[in-house]
Amino acid sequence: NGKEGKGIDDLLQGCVRLTKPVNDARKARGLLPRAPRVVIVGFPNVGKSALINRLTSKRSVDSAPRVGITRQLRWVRIGSRIGVADDGIDLLDTPGLLPMRQEDQFAAQKLAMCNTIGEASYLPSVVAEEM
Repeated sequence: NGKEGKGIDDLLQGCVRLTKPVNDARKARGLLPRAPRVVIVGFPNVGKSALINRLTSKRSVDSAPRVGITRQLRWVRIGSRIGVADDGIDLLDTPGLLPMRQEDQFAAQKLAMCNTIGEASYLPSVVAEEM
């Protein structure tokens, strides 16, 4: 939970746990261990950037409760405080993703009600009527 911070330690430890076999195999081949790379993907305006800020314990990426703040891919590194290699964890913040076409108009209205899709994609009067 990016807003309240619930489960953050479990998420970090899960990354460490999943990375260990990969880095053990790298060591066996004579390669140095490397930081795991984690991509944060989801619908627009669901808290991807807020989660990254919570994981880094600082405002690493811009975050706001409106659509379109994250416009490009951005890598952020969590320090070695979490016990993975010497590098920590690399996180990739992504803009929100939507299906190319919404066949289910009821689902599209829900996205509009949550302010997940831009106002150019729907008629506010239709969404207000459904609320």
